[in-house]
Amino acid sequence: MLHNVIEHIFGVLKKHFRIILLPPEYNSEIQSRIPPALCLIHNIICIHDPNDLLDYRHVESDEWGPQYTGMLADGAPTEAARTRAHEHHDQLAQSMWVDYLAERRQRGEPMPPGVQG
Repeated sequence: MLHNVIEHIFGVLKKHFRIILLPPEYNSEIQSRIPPALCLIHNIICIHDPNDLLDYRHVESDEWGPQYTGMLADGAPTEAARTRAHEHHDQLAQSMWVDYLAERRQRGEPMPPGVQG
C-alpha cells in the first residue's frame, strides 16, 4: 500500500515538475533533496494558490487503481476532521523545527535570523 502511495506522489511530481523527468544533472546529495523540496513547493502552492495547479487526483500510475478508492475516507472531511488534521500538521511542523534547530546546534551552525540560540 505505501509503495502505491509513493508511486502516486511521484506521478503528481512528474506531472508538475519537469526536473523529475530529466536526466540527473546534480550529485546524489542534491538529487536526494529534490523530491522532498518539490513536495514542499507543491503543498505551498496548494495552500496559498490552489488554482495554480491542475487537479492532480487523476494522475496516471501503473499501480494506482480502483482497489484503493475509499480506503482513506468515505466522503468529504468534516470540520472536526479538518481541525484535527491542521492540529496534527502544526504539531509535526513544530517538531520538525525543534529537530532542525537541535541539529544546527549540534553542528555548531548559527541559528536562523530571529531565533535565539
